[in-house]
Amino acid sequence: MIETLHVEIGHGRPACSMDVLTLGQVRIVRIADIDRIEWPATALFGALTADDLRAAAGAVPAGTVDADAATLLLSFNTYLIQTPDFTALIDAGIGNGKERPDRPAWHRRDGPFLDLLDGLGIRPDAVDIVVNTHLHADHVGWNTVLGDAGWQPTFARARYVAPRAEFDHWNRLQQAEPSTLVLHGAFADSVLPLREADCLELVDPTFEIAPGLRFEPAAGHSPGMCVVRLTVGAASVLFTADVLHHPLQFARRDLVSNFCADAQMARATRDRLLEENAGTGTILAPYHFPSPAFGRLERDAAGLRFVPQPMSSAAA
Repeated sequence: MIETLHVEIGHGRPACSMDVLTLGQVRIVRIADIDRIEWPATALFGALTADDLRAAAGAVPAGTVDADAATLLLSFNTYLIQTPDFTALIDAGIGNGKERPDRPAWHRRDGPFLDLLDGLGIRPDAVDIVVNTHLHADHVGWNTVLGDAGWQPTFARARYVAPRAEFDHWNRLQQAEPSTLVLHGAFADSVLPLREADCLELVDPTFEIAPGLRFEPAAGHSPGMCVVRLTVGAASVLFTADVLHHPLQFARRDLVSNFCADAQMARATRDRLLEENAGTGTILAPYHFPSPAFGRLERDAAGLRFVPQPMSSAAA
């Protein structure tokens, strides 16, 4: 059962809803940096046609496809993991105050992410680990905040963990063209400051980040992307990063986003991970799915079916 928390954050902002999955002594919270935004369908999947959208509308959770408006419903989710041993964030959203002129929805934002953490009782210095599944701008923004000396780590006590191959790829581009806005400028303002602060840990794609928390290789969308698996007793949660962008990819396994660096590899990686986890009881935690985002993958006569976890409601 997924509990929905309604968190009051003040400052004249409306309350925000967050989905909470509890497994024994472990709590996992979906915190959306941007929640339920309508995205032009062909801006995400260039191959989609109007007929595709009309057909998809009946095969995905209600409201996630608007065939008439030709839009898809997306969110940008960070996942907070609280265990008796550590507090971790999986991916770091878009961030505030970042210069992203070619991405208007991300440009100079003033979102409530840190207030949401505070509403959950989590101060920045209580975070032990920040995991970047890959280094695209919408996954690293809250790595840093702007201080008197420039961009500095948001979570001062945390280990920041990222795939080595991912960093090396983007670092080569940055070194080759220092004036280029690599990753829309995110490499310079949200990744390199971690390196300068000596808190960025670059690791291999099967690295054990913490007890029960491990990277698994998932390259294709980006050169070194990994997914993250959390194991709690017999239960398993897979944080799927950008292996999936939208629920219609369960029905349309051929769809690859416009942002995947290697379309063939991205498709193969997604097929492998879906097949490996279907019918196993593994709970998927996708980065871009709006609520209900937590769900299991089941097999039926039509193929694979994403089954969202049942929901309840509460207030923080």
